[in-house]
Amino acid sequence: MDGSVTRRAAALPRVRRGRLLDGGLDVLAVVAAVLLLGPALAPGVVLSYDMVWVHDLAVTAAGWGWTPGVPRAVPSDQVVALLDEVVPGALLQKVVLLGALVGGGAGAHRLLRGTPGPLGVPVRALAAVLVVWNPFTVERLLLGHWPLLLAAAVLPWSLLAGRRLAGGGSLPRWWPPLVALGSLSASAGLLTALGSLLLVGGVGRARRRTWGWIGAVLVAANAPWVVAGALAGGTTLATPDAARTAAEVFAARGPDGIPTGVALLGLGGVWNAQTVPASLTGPRAWAWALLVLVALAALAVRAARAPGEHRERREPVLLLVGAGIAVGAPLLGQLLPGLVALVSARVPGGGVLRDGSRLVALALPAVVVGLGALPEVLARRRHAEPGGARGEARGPRAWAVVGAGVAGALLPVALLPDALGGAGGALRAVAPPTSYAEARDLLADGGAGATVLSLPFSAYRAPAWNHGRPVLDPLPRALGAVRVVASDELVVGGRPVAGESPLTAEVLAALSRPTPAERTEALCGLGVTHVARARGADVDGAPGRLAPALEESQELASPELELGALTCSGDLESRVGPRPAETASLVVAWSAFALCLLAGLASRRARRTSPS
Repeated sequence: MDGSVTRRAAALPRVRRGRLLDGGLDVLAVVAAVLLLGPALAPGVVLSYDMVWVHDLAVTAAGWGWTPGVPRAVPSDQVVALLDEVVPGALLQKVVLLGALVGGGAGAHRLLRGTPGPLGVPVRALAAVLVVWNPFTVERLLLGHWPLLLAAAVLPWSLLAGRRLAGGGSLPRWWPPLVALGSLSASAGLLTALGSLLLVGGVGRARRRTWGWIGAVLVAANAPWVVAGALAGGTTLATPDAARTAAEVFAARGPDGIPTGVALLGLGGVWNAQTVPASLTGPRAWAWALLVLVALAALAVRAARAPGEHRERREPVLLLVGAGIAVGAPLLGQLLPGLVALVSARVPGGGVLRDGSRLVALALPAVVVGLGALPEVLARRRHAEPGGARGEARGPRAWAVVGAGVAGALLPVALLPDALGGAGGALRAVAPPTSYAEARDLLADGGAGATVLSLPFSAYRAPAWNHGRPVLDPLPRALGAVRVVASDELVVGGRPVAGESPLTAEVLAALSRPTPAERTEALCGLGVTHVARARGADVDGAPGRLAPALEESQELASPELELGALTCSGDLESRVGPRPAETASLVVAWSAFALCLLAGLASRRARRTSPS
């Protein structure tokens, strides 16, 4: 008994040192995230491409999934709308962005807790920064895909949960809520689900009952967008030609002569060249690919040297499978766009598969664990060399370990230097014009039932008050609970990509009528009551067909926005509300999602089935 007490007492300092090291590496991840976001953390909201935040997002029927169009922002918008009733929207956005980056870095270095030797701490420091500071994170941050960043942050924690299962433990209480947070959009949910199947069920050698629990959590976490998408009767399948165009423009690619495979292997490959940092158009793109390749090679060596059926082989093999999917799936989409087009044209919601480079995040756990395997691989090689064991009689000095840790932490920054300071200032917090709030108040005072058409009828804006940064039309979120009709037709590289809502085609047909009176009557027939016209250098030169003259009475005029009420002579088209069965389906879906979020509080643990 005295011996066991002595051993426990001797272990206490090691536990304290481990906790201190974890805390120090968490701080390192925070520092990296703050340096990357930079001016995005200033007062105001950050608007960039698909990232459209407002100070107070309204809880709407569309947010629950009652929408005639594609529910792209389900459940993310409604979750934000509910949370910003407690936390101001601008502050909430900074918490989400910091949380996604820091959470991923904190999970990454915890994956390498057992890394032996003097290189253990430097490699953990490298992992903590690399998951924060890499091409995938920066490109998706610039594109505004914050739900995808949350999904990427969940991946290392899913592997930790899988390791716990493999060691005979149970699924941790924090895993179901993390899955829900990682499933706030369709693409994020697919990434989280794939990661969970590989890293939790696969690595954890889950039994039948545990697989059932994992499946139930994944279904519950993704239920809102799945059910909303299934109920979206007002969507149209793309024609073969339109599907082919969309598959080609959204396919993974390398920037400025960098081969697509190299860009994907280097954790990049996004389709939008405007969101690719300049440093990734030259030798640094190859350096990222080399770093990832070295990590995957070390992981493959670990898998090859592990005993045949030992769990130490199962994990690296499944991680390599994930990395293969991360690179192979988008590369296949780039090489065979017709296959992606076929799915998009024939399967409702299949368009979510067009942007294949979203899956690149699946490679991050493999890269992190592969970097952790490097010291082991190098140590075995030294032992294999003549006189190798004698060289290890004396360990490195403390200053050498610290220097190696600093070098490891700085390596991702050196490979992607223009990510510093909000991607070189591209991400900056701004204050939207007060005219948006004035329009919201005017429409609210006018009573329920207003439907606003946003003109010019194009999907993106680049207003001067946002420093010319492209952003999805902010009007639908800025006007609160008012229904806003906005275009979902995109133009990528000069090529139009047809939207999935039939209302877009109907509005374009109405705007193409020959006279203002005819255009106005056609819009009134679609239920439109008001028209909001954006003003500024970015839209003043828009084609006349996207913002033609109408019969309207002006209610608001400002340098950034004009609001007018249409002069409708007949009755407006009434919108049919959701049927009881649809309402019940969405209630069940959101209840399941809420239970998933609260599972960590409601249950002490999900018990793992004992081996039969």
